[in-house]
Amino acid sequence: MDKFIDNKWLLRITALSLAVLMFFSVRPNGTNNVDSTTSGMRDAIIQDVPVEIRYDDSNFVVSGVPQTVDVKIHGPIGIVITTQTGRNFKVIANIKDKPSGEHVIKYKAVGFSDKLDVEVDPKTVKVMVEERITKDVRVEPEINENQLADHKFVKSMTTEPQTVTVSGAKSAIESISYVKATVSAEKGADKTFEKSAGVKIFDRDLNILNVDVEPKTVTVKVELGEYNREVPVIVKPKGTPAKGYAVDSVTSKTKKVVIYGSRAEIDQIHQITVDADVSGLKKSKTVNGTIHKPKGVTSTSIDSIDIKVNITKDNENNSDDVANSEDPTEKEDEETTASDEKTLQNINVRLAGLDVAAFNHAFVTPATGQIDVVAKGEGAAKLTKGDVSVSVDASKVAEGTEELPVQVDGPGNIEFRPSMTNVQVHFTKKAS
Repeated sequence: MDKFIDNKWLLRITALSLAVLMFFSVRPNGTNNVDSTTSGMRDAIIQDVPVEIRYDDSNFVVSGVPQTVDVKIHGPIGIVITTQTGRNFKVIANIKDKPSGEHVIKYKAVGFSDKLDVEVDPKTVKVMVEERITKDVRVEPEINENQLADHKFVKSMTTEPQTVTVSGAKSAIESISYVKATVSAEKGADKTFEKSAGVKIFDRDLNILNVDVEPKTVTVKVELGEYNREVPVIVKPKGTPAKGYAVDSVTSKTKKVVIYGSRAEIDQIHQITVDADVSGLKKSKTVNGTIHKPKGVTSTSIDSIDIKVNITKDNENNSDDVANSEDPTEKEDEETTASDEKTLQNINVRLAGLDVAAFNHAFVTPATGQIDVVAKGEGAAKLTKGDVSVSVDASKVAEGTEELPVQVDGPGNIEFRPSMTNVQVHFTKKAS
């Protein structure tokens, strides 16, 4: 055994093997961002080093500076490793004393050993310095009404406080178009409620602006009411006047009424019809018409309306009555007189000037869109419906129910008297 230990060559080989083993055990593995040299120096890249911006934030706003940068270091292996693990360093972008405008700033790395070569990547940054301004703006509350119960609608919304203070770059403040506080409600909400909502600032394209807001949240009060719509009132005669009399027209000063109820059903109602009872009337008078609630309507703004009924004598029936009561010897003279008068029945009312591409229409009174015309004068007995034209001017109508005066045209030597002086027509706009 002693001979084995005393062998010089064996000892030399053993020492060499240990040296090689130690060299490879302490030599660092190569990576993408770390290199070593035979002189004990190392290169490394430290990623995501925070950038500290130094500027007068009470008077200016700075944009364009990234939150982090990379830093390349080179130096002794031990110091490089200590720096990587310790991370007691940062990068500064010093923009103090810079006026408004665009500037190129050189980064400064601090907290690194003076035995290291340090380089920030990138070395510089282009920044924009803008004047900071402050402004008070009014908050506009909003809510998705689909979250509410079907029979409810938003009667009013208010915020507390009503205004907030925004602060930021002059260009951002000047581009403010909307200041919103969007509040959410529980599905099917049917009572007035209050809730907190965050304030968001938008430009005209609804992009969120990077500005400071104080306070960041407001309290929104949402007052709910019964869902309602205003619809036109249509009056119609009901019953039959006394024998020998006819209804000339039925009109009301009340043109619209508010109806309340379920949103889905109320939105399908376009008008309310009220009947005017003309049974047995011999003269014009004002009657009371009760508003009957259609399906889905829980209540109306008024329960009844006054309707003016105009009654005229029915000449044709009067002539028959007189003829029946007179002496037969006078019949020939009466027929001669009657021959100068004729009633033309069921003549279509033409809507002159109506833009048929823009409007649909439906006759309300008369529902058939036809009226009778009494012609009186020489030659009247020979007239046919084709000799007479009945029309109303529909060139300037709007959506809704219109009451239009009747115009009768025919031979100039004959007097024409329509059974109705006005007709009611409901117009609706066609979908574009």
